Amino acid sequence: MDINYFVGPNRMPIALLRALDEVGAPFRQARGLPGDMPALTCAIPKEKRHLLGSTYEKSTLGFGFIDLDERRKLQTLRFQMGDLQFYFVADMLDATMWEAIDVWRTVGRLPFLFYVEEGDSWDASFVVVDAITGPLRNEAFRGTPDAVPSASTLYELFDLVSSGQLQEAATSDIPGVPLRHVFVNAMSTYSMVQALMPDRTAKLEARRYV
Repeated sequence: MDINYFVGPNRMPIALLRALDEVGAPFRQARGLPGDMPALTCAIPKEKRHLLGSTYEKSTLGFGFIDLDERRKLQTLRFQMGDLQFYFVADMLDATMWEAIDVWRTVGRLPFLFYVEEGDSWDASFVVVDAITGPLRNEAFRGTPDAVPSASTLYELFDLVSSGQLQEAATSDIPGVPLRHVFVNAMSTYSMVQALMPDRTAKLEARRYV
């Protein structure tokens, strides 16, 4: 499948949810995990691939939110691996994202699939971490199972991700380990397609993940 992980003239990074039975076969760490479990992707552009190391002693996973106004919020997922932080931003009402979170909490694992740009192709690296299994504070803001994000909120999300503000404001989640770089990604999900491109949802109806 030909997927563009960057959009727009400033190459805004897009993160996807991809079913393990489509992408996990080459990776030993995926063995034993449900085939329909979503992996969270992160694209690393070729000019930043040098930031990746081979091993990291500490990692953390956390969820948070960003207030756009009194009624609208964005959901954030942060994964820090050593001095690198990976930030994923979705509409708080994004039902597809919540479905994925429910699966991760039930299984107790969260798979990440890092695509590293190499010329005209992509290398892939697979990482599985322990998922948060208890209640989330964001649960209080969760919408209904058929909730669809608004187009206006998604455009604000894209503007925020491409602005660099989140990188500037980010702080380390690992005590004593300052951040060297923050990768910020906008989540692209089935729910987002429903909001922005409803004519395409019929083609995706049978597949919640790309």
